[in-house]
Amino acid sequence: MAIPVFAELAVPDYSELAIPGLPTLTITDYIPIRQEGRHMDRGLELRIKGHLYEIREINDQVLDTRQGFPMAERGYQKTLQSVADCSNLELVDQVANKIKEHIRTREERPSNRAIRRDARLLLADEGIAADNYLNTA
Repeated sequence: MAIPVFAELAVPDYSELAIPGLPTLTITDYIPIRQEGRHMDRGLELRIKGHLYEIREINDQVLDTRQGFPMAERGYQKTLQSVADCSNLELVDQVANKIKEHIRTREERPSNRAIRRDARLLLADEGIAADNYLNTA
């Protein structure tokens, strides 16, 4: 007898369809995540989302407003993904930490252009070529 395989993200309430007594497997961890035409490692995606969550929390604590934040968050996400495509997780962490530190010290959100410029300089210091997105800053 075959074990049923259900994708948790497709229909969130598959528990009603599961056969009692049989294990239910999910396939979401085995499918590469595709964002904006690129395949992204699941661990990397979670790391970037974790950084964005921390940035959102710092934004709420320091600035006490979310006006304009969704646009800034999308820009930060694109920048972090671009850095990840060009380099490694350590540099992604450094760029995310620069964003967080900027918000804490200056009590304002940095422009995405400034973050892309800093990321491009960081990559250049490591001898890594930046992609087109980072070079447009």
